[in-house]
This record gives sequence, C-alpha cells and structure tokens, in this order.
Amino acid sequence: MIMYEQLLLVFIFLMLKHTVADYFLQRMWMIKDKSIYGAQGGIAHAATHTIGTLLVLIPFLVSNFLAIVLAILDGVIHYHIDYVKSNIWKKYNFDSTQTQYWILQGVDQYLHFLTYALIIYIIGA
Repeated sequence: MIMYEQLLLVFIFLMLKHTVADYFLQRMWMIKDKSIYGAQGGIAHAATHTIGTLLVLIPFLVSNFLAIVLAILDGVIHYHIDYVKSNIWKKYNFDSTQTQYWILQGVDQYLHFLTYALIIYIIGA
C-alpha cells in the first residue's frame, strides 16, 4: 500500500509535470489546434501530459499497468478539458485582456487539479 508521504510526493510531482507540460513544453501550434477535435496539436499536448504522468507514477506504483491506465486517463481528460475551454474562448472571442478569459483559464486549471486528486485517490485506495 502506498504511504501518505508517497501520495504527497505524487501530488507534488504531478503539479511539477503539469507546470512543465502546460507552460514550458506547450507550443503555439498545439494551442491553435486544441479547439479542433482530433487535431495534431491538441493530441500532442495531451500526449505530453500522458507521458509525464506515466513518468511520475511508475516509481511509486507496483503495477505498471495501473500507471499506464492512470496516465492515459489523465491524457484523455486533459485533452477534453482543453478542447472545451478552447472552444468557449473561440465562441465568445475571449482574449487575455478580458476577465472572462482568466476565469475560464482558472476553471481549466482547477479541473486539471481535480484530475490529479482523482489519480491520487485511486492509487491511495
């Protein structure tokens, strides 16, 4: 069974992974594609999250299968959260000078963090 301290480390590393994938590795071609379902950019961005989550989880889990399943879950959820956010931005023509843009960005980040809470809950159960 995974210990409390290990769950805390998983959380810290998932947050680091999220920061790196969303802010250091994401490129404009990925951002532009996220509102088009199935486009290469959105898939590449979600794949970055999937791989990052897998790298975080493997050292902490006995089951590589569970790590793979949870990493794919993270990538699929991440993809769909970004897809919906991007389409709302597009529909209402929000840009970074508007409060609504930042509210939506905050909701987006909160939903990603809830995904990590779900992952931690599953591996801690």
